[in-house]
Amino acid sequence: MEQTNRSARLARVKALAEETFGDKDKADRWLHRELALLDGQRPIDLISTPAGTRTVENLPASIAWGAAL
Repeated sequence: MEQTNRSARLARVKALAEETFGDKDKADRWLHRELALLDGQRPIDLISTPAGTRTVENLPASIAWGAAL
């Protein structure tokens, strides 16, 4: 069950990242990059928990609005 939940969270985050960056490869690179906004953690690692997923889900919207680089 947990693997199913994680898969669903990953799918949501990937879709948001692809929409934001307009490209699957850019989205994948972003998901695997250590980000200062996440204290050096990678978005892909944070989606292992619902709370981490919510944090990561908010980043693409911030990026789209220019609030986060």
